[in-house]
Amino acid sequence: MNRRKFLSSSLTSALAAGGLCSAGGFLQLAQAASAHNSSIRGTGYKALVCVFLDGGNDSANTVVPLGTSEHNAYSQVRGDLALDAGSLLPISPANDGGRSWGLHPELTGIHNLFSQNQAAVVTNVGSLAFPITQLEYNNGSVPVPPNLFSHSDQQSQWQTSVADQPSISGWTGRIADLLHSTVNGGNDLSMNISLAGNNILQVGELINQYHLTNQGSVRLNDITWGAGPERLAALQSLLNEPQANLFQQGYADIFNRAINLDQIISAGLEGATPVATPFPDQQGYNTLSSQLEMVANMINIQSTLGMNRQVFFVKLGGFDNHDNHLNDHAIGMQNLDGAVSAFYAAMVELGMQNDVTLFTASDFSRTWVSNGQGSDHGWGASHFVVGGDVQGGDFYGAMPLIEQGSTDTVSDHGRCIPTIAVDEYAATLAQWFGVGGGQVSDIFPNIGRFNTSDLGFMNLV
Repeated sequence: MNRRKFLSSSLTSALAAGGLCSAGGFLQLAQAASAHNSSIRGTGYKALVCVFLDGGNDSANTVVPLGTSEHNAYSQVRGDLALDAGSLLPISPANDGGRSWGLHPELTGIHNLFSQNQAAVVTNVGSLAFPITQLEYNNGSVPVPPNLFSHSDQQSQWQTSVADQPSISGWTGRIADLLHSTVNGGNDLSMNISLAGNNILQVGELINQYHLTNQGSVRLNDITWGAGPERLAALQSLLNEPQANLFQQGYADIFNRAINLDQIISAGLEGATPVATPFPDQQGYNTLSSQLEMVANMINIQSTLGMNRQVFFVKLGGFDNHDNHLNDHAIGMQNLDGAVSAFYAAMVELGMQNDVTLFTASDFSRTWVSNGQGSDHGWGASHFVVGGDVQGGDFYGAMPLIEQGSTDTVSDHGRCIPTIAVDEYAATLAQWFGVGGGQVSDIFPNIGRFNTSDLGFMNLV
């Protein structure tokens, strides 16, 4: 059996074993990719940076109602979780009917970016199988994603954008399957780079994610670095031996590619002047600042690496706040703000602020109602999008009313029903990144169930 037959047989067996690929499978994406050359949106370099807020960020204390009556209602619902109106950073989105809002007091940098139209808020986003109302949820007339309010399930649904069945690929993984060979040529470096370990967002069927650390590429110490050339030559000689077994050959190919990419990336980083923008030292769970600093330095050498499109995944933990909520959430907001503000400044330093879009994602929001010490798992959440090509200073979508008896929730605990699907949020970003309108449904198989594939927060011209 040759390699092509082996891979074809393996793929057929995998698809027959439970229909895991809800995006249409290898063949559909391969066909879409072959027809895609003439429909890539935009030219030049572009990067997406996903900041995943691990554990479920409390959206209701990130963007807070500031009008007197609405803040009073919010305070009544949230109880000991409520933030004082006087501590909030006021913002005035044009698309919210004159309602008054404030950002968490630690978000000073993001507040400045919002005021300068470089940041937007996409409101009440969540994993949805179909649009749904409180009545439909209560009577079970509309399907909902399985295992709602579970960390692992909601993270997977956010990162695959397929909320109604398992998927073996993430939405940026499918974008890479579609675009990588066209926009990045035969580059061995993946379009998808993670600085936070494995994630399903960047898993493709053709293109997989490449892992970096905060210090750069992963090295084979004492072989590729810190030893004489003879040792590396001996290793490569072994790896280049022909292998009768396809798994052994695949392993050798991956090993060789890892060595080569380490050398290319390390040489590129060492040969470039690092970004001068200072990234803050941070506290608590945070390594976000150092992750984003490495992302900035990788973007700085994108032309050296021959990359025209890239997706970076970084993560900030500490948001599963079942207790000590106000203090821990404030630390999270401070860490997020410092890192994101420095990253945007670094993009300005490089003159690439219009070429790079950073966006937040999370498992879910938190319940509006206190559990006595913190908050529990929620659903819909609002998110930030930051960049020079963002139609900033505004809200996209409708903010829920945080009040007793709200029809925007599915329980007395205040689990907010999403009004924007992850599919819509992600499809808007994907089109800015280069996915043509005709290929959106290849990446987001459920997009036709929802209102739009363009929420309007990105400049798609």
